[in-house]
Amino acid sequence: MGQATPVPGVDPSTVTTPRQLRQCLRGLKERRGLTYSALDARARELPAHGERRLPSSTLGDLLADNDRMPSNKAAFVTFLAACEVSGGDRVQWLAAWERAATANLVSPAGAVRVPDGRARLLGVHAAIRVDGAAGELPPYVPRDLDADLCAALATAARAGGFVLLMGGSSVGKTRALFEAVRAALPEWWLLHPADTPVIGAHAAVPTPRTVLWLDELQRYLGHPAGLTLGVLHRLITAGTVVLATLWSDDYSRRTARPGAGQPDPYAEDREILRLADVIRVPDRFSAAELRRGEALANTDRRLRIALDTTDAGFTQVLAAGPALIQRWETAEDCYGQAVITAALDARRVGAQHPITRNYVTAAAPTYLTPIQQATAPSDWLEQALAYATKPVHGASGCLNPAPAGMGSIAGWTAADYLHQHAQRSRRTTPLPDVVWQALAEHHHPDDTARLADNALRRGHPELAVSLYTRIGLTIGRDTADWLVATLIRRGRVDQALQLLRDRADSGDRYAPDSLARRLVELGRIDELRVRADRGDPRAADLLADLLAKEHGTDELRRCADAGDRHAARALIDHLAEQRQVDELRDRANDGDEHAARALGHVLTLLDDIDGLRQLADARIESAAIGLAIQLSARGDVTGLHERAAAGDPYAERELARLHINGADADELRRRASSGDREAVERYADLMVGQGRVDEALQVLRNHVDAGHDTSSGLTTDRDTANMFVAAQLARLLSDQGRIDELRTRADAGDEHAAMWLDTHLSMRENIDELRERADTGDAMAAASLVMVLVKLERFDELEDEVAAGTFKAAEAWSRVRKVRPDSDRD
Repeated sequence: MGQATPVPGVDPSTVTTPRQLRQCLRGLKERRGLTYSALDARARELPAHGERRLPSSTLGDLLADNDRMPSNKAAFVTFLAACEVSGGDRVQWLAAWERAATANLVSPAGAVRVPDGRARLLGVHAAIRVDGAAGELPPYVPRDLDADLCAALATAARAGGFVLLMGGSSVGKTRALFEAVRAALPEWWLLHPADTPVIGAHAAVPTPRTVLWLDELQRYLGHPAGLTLGVLHRLITAGTVVLATLWSDDYSRRTARPGAGQPDPYAEDREILRLADVIRVPDRFSAAELRRGEALANTDRRLRIALDTTDAGFTQVLAAGPALIQRWETAEDCYGQAVITAALDARRVGAQHPITRNYVTAAAPTYLTPIQQATAPSDWLEQALAYATKPVHGASGCLNPAPAGMGSIAGWTAADYLHQHAQRSRRTTPLPDVVWQALAEHHHPDDTARLADNALRRGHPELAVSLYTRIGLTIGRDTADWLVATLIRRGRVDQALQLLRDRADSGDRYAPDSLARRLVELGRIDELRVRADRGDPRAADLLADLLAKEHGTDELRRCADAGDRHAARALIDHLAEQRQVDELRDRANDGDEHAARALGHVLTLLDDIDGLRQLADARIESAAIGLAIQLSARGDVTGLHERAAAGDPYAERELARLHINGADADELRRRASSGDREAVERYADLMVGQGRVDEALQVLRNHVDAGHDTSSGLTTDRDTANMFVAAQLARLLSDQGRIDELRTRADAGDEHAAMWLDTHLSMRENIDELRERADTGDAMAAASLVMVLVKLERFDELEDEVAAGTFKAAEAWSRVRKVRPDSDRD
């Protein structure tokens, strides 16, 4: 067929309804001068894919003069090819089909079509200004990740999904996502929430064929009205394509598990991010990407400048990142520099919302010398803000205003690239007390939890207590435990107990246990009894324990028989400890389920097979478990088979274990290749014992890499079991000194590999890598780093880690100062 030619008078870009689409199709046919038979003949000559016929009935459906949508899209595509429509024109026609097909669908409030989305409004960084370069943005340089990104979008479009681009600031995440969604999902609806409540509102009444755009995902996390796990499930189930970007450090911090006893502010974020199809965006262009940039450089001088600047990344130069650093660090205006530094320090310790004028007024003078403060002009703040917000190379300012409506400024946010640089350059610079106080008094309340967490980690427990008490109902379990313990130590017992009461009454499932324990510790037994009488099971358990300690068996029995359920529970526990089988059996026979469970445990300890069998037949789970274990220990395969045949799952499990333990190497290998977790573990141990370590490692890798999740935030029994294989693999890699593979697996999110890597680095006192891993949110690496610094008595560095907010550093520094007062810096 000949070269495609324009079609005068036929403009598919104007199509919005099925009738308009049909009118354009008829116009295309007429201007090509093709009859029905000619169209069918051309269709037969097309390459062998898709529809290769255009019979009269099909053409009649396409070209009829009515308001219905044509039923056969494949025939529509064939019709375009027969009319010699290709390239960019074909894209226009396909977009027209999409608009017409969705004309009757409800559109989301505030949404636009994907092609109408503006890159700058969606978060794409402004580009440097260069004479002769037209447009807001230079041409897009195709990235190596584009194919994977478009494939991920296509998958998400079929049934809903969550695609996340992860990388540093100004590496091109948002631009790549913007270009990909325009290519992969033309004419879908694009919803860019202005604030977090919009997300929940859309999830409550989702619309078809909608993209939810969440650039800088951290802005939508951690808010009750933002992107919660339940909201994300509803969005995906409804077919929504959720698109987001996130910094690498933020991703690592939110997916890392905290150490024991530490607050866990990102528990839900971890579950949200586990649902994402994550695509990593490198900091630098690859050789192939640079070649593509060279091919486009003669079309836009901005690309030429970015390619010729070798001391910074291509995308970073386009976004004026290095120039922002220079403007801050070598500022001619000391007051502007102070305002920028105050903003950067605020963001460094958890201030995600824009900083306010009141905060800047209070905090900025701290960064000035006494002479600079004394000689400041009356309009120093206005001049400073003008300097800080002036766009660099026409792109971003060091600070950028955040709106509070038309013509009104709510505050200012630091440029992302500058913030990432300041995180490194000011990592160990302590925040002045005046700045902490300014944040506490003048910053947005939604950031209170983050500020409190940072204050605690950076050695300001008093401020942390003050901030946490403001939001006592919303903080996590571990944080609440710390706050309650701290309040009690400081004599504020009533305040601590009231916090626990409020949390318990608000539905916090952990608070009743904490409250009951504290009531016991403080001797508030009357309140404990009241809560037990109201149906609090934990209060009832602890009250029963107290009764058991304070009263003898006879008194417990008398109270239990008189109807005191707390005494009855205490009596059963006491009888179980004393192994009083007869009385436990009598009470179990009388219908006491707690007694029946306790009897099962006791009979297991006494190896009473007959008694266990009788209880197991009565469907007492503790007895069924104990019986299966005892039969297995005796090697009674026949007995296990009989119970398994009767439907006992615990007997089935023990039979499988016996078969694994008795299998030879070939049988174990066969079972392992089919995914049998216990066979994998057993076979790997066997291979290690025979010195065949590489074979052991390979069978473990095969199982772990088969798609099983190796994080510890799992819910299914199968995945929980597979955690043991991941742990075995990580331990063996560590034992064999395969540190590079261990590091690779740790960086990919394998928590077991991370744990063993941290142990390895700690044993070798590798401070630099431990510090690097700690900064990504690895709690164990942080704890190991602190331990090594204390061990080596590198107290100056330990104090630096306090300023950096490293996990456990503040606690260690406090202990060091108590036993080594001379460790304070001069």
